[in-house]
Amino acid sequence: MNEKNKHNGQERCLQIVPTWIDDESFYSWCCRWHRQTLNRTRTTGVALFGVPSAAKVFHAPSPFGWFDRVTMGLLGTPSSILKKRTIAGSYLSLAQQVDRQRVELGQLPPAYLFSAKSGVTTPLRYCEKCAAAQVSEHGVAIWRINHQLPGVSVCIEHGRPLVEYSEGRQIWALPHLINAREIRMFSSRELEIVAAVAIAARKIFQNAALDSNVLQGSARKVLCEVYGAIDAKRLDPELIERHWRCSTLYRWCTRSFNGAKAFPRLWLTDVIRGRRSERNPLRWAFAIAYFVEQSWASVDGFFADTSVPQSAQLSLWADIGYIPHEIIRTFVIATNLTQAAAMLGVTAPTVRRWIRTHPELSSITMHWKFKR
Repeated sequence: MNEKNKHNGQERCLQIVPTWIDDESFYSWCCRWHRQTLNRTRTTGVALFGVPSAAKVFHAPSPFGWFDRVTMGLLGTPSSILKKRTIAGSYLSLAQQVDRQRVELGQLPPAYLFSAKSGVTTPLRYCEKCAAAQVSEHGVAIWRINHQLPGVSVCIEHGRPLVEYSEGRQIWALPHLINAREIRMFSSRELEIVAAVAIAARKIFQNAALDSNVLQGSARKVLCEVYGAIDAKRLDPELIERHWRCSTLYRWCTRSFNGAKAFPRLWLTDVIRGRRSERNPLRWAFAIAYFVEQSWASVDGFFADTSVPQSAQLSLWADIGYIPHEIIRTFVIATNLTQAAAMLGVTAPTVRRWIRTHPELSSITMHWKFKR
C-alpha cells in the first residue's frame, strides 16, 4: 500500500463537529460539515465514513462505526443517530426484534431495512417556509428528518406541500438548490388527507417499537366494525379494494407515484392478514390516513388502541356449556352484532372477540345479518 492510500485509509478525528439543528437529519448534518470544510464530495465521504461514495446512500450514510470514532461520540451513539436522525428509524419501529438488534449493533447495514421495501422512490424533501426560517436563524437551510419519512409529502407545521429535490448525482447537497419542484395537490381535501399520512408517519417514527401484530389487530378491528364482519376472514377483499380505489388518497397515489407497485391490488387486506409488507411504515401510514379519510378512525385514536392490552373478559369460558344463559339468549334474539352488543351493554368489538375466540358461538349466530 503506498503512502497516499495509507493516508486516505486512516481515521482522523474531525477538527470541527457542529451540533445538531432541531430535527435535522443525519445526511443534512453531513452536508453542513461538507459545506463548512469546502471539501470535494469524495474527500468528505472518506473523512466521515472512510468510504468515498458515502453520499450515495443519502438516507442513512454508513458505516456508523467509523463516523462515531471520528466525531468522538459527540453527536450521540450510532444507534441513537440511526433511530432519531435517519428514516431507518421508521423501519426499526416495526422491525423484528432480532433485526432491530443486529442493525443497532452494526451487524446489518441500515439500508437492509428499507431497500426495495417501500415500493416508491424517496427523494429528499423540504418545506420552503421551514427553509426560510432556518436560513434566517442558522444561516443555512437543512433537511428535516420529519420531512424525509416514508410517505410524507406535506409539512405539518405549515400545512403546505413539500418541495422535492430531484438531483440524482452523488453529492452532499443542502436545500434551496436547482432541480427542485413542489409536490402538486389538486384540492384542499387532498392536502388534508396527505397531511394525515404525514402525521401517521411521524407517530410510527417516534415509537421505539411497534408490534406489527398489534397494528394488524387495530386495523382489523376498524375494518370489521365498518363492514360488519366478525373477523378478518369474513371481510370481502374485493369490496375493500373497490372502496379504496374510490378514495381521494388512492387518486393522489396513482398520480404522484407508481401506485400499482406501492399499493398492489388487495394490499390493504394483505397487510392486515400479515401476508405482505406488514412491517412497511409507508403502507401503515397510508392505511391509517385512509381510515381517517373515511371517518373510520383518527390517527391518535388508532395509536391509542395499539397501546391498550386486549381484554381477557370471558376468557374462562371453556366451552358453550359454561356461557351464561343471558348471553346465549341475546345472541339468539339479536339480528346482528351491533344489536347484540347494545342488548348486553358492551361494545361491538367485545362481542366480535367473544365469537372469534369461542367458535361454538357461531352456531347460534348464523342468522345474523352482516353489511356487504
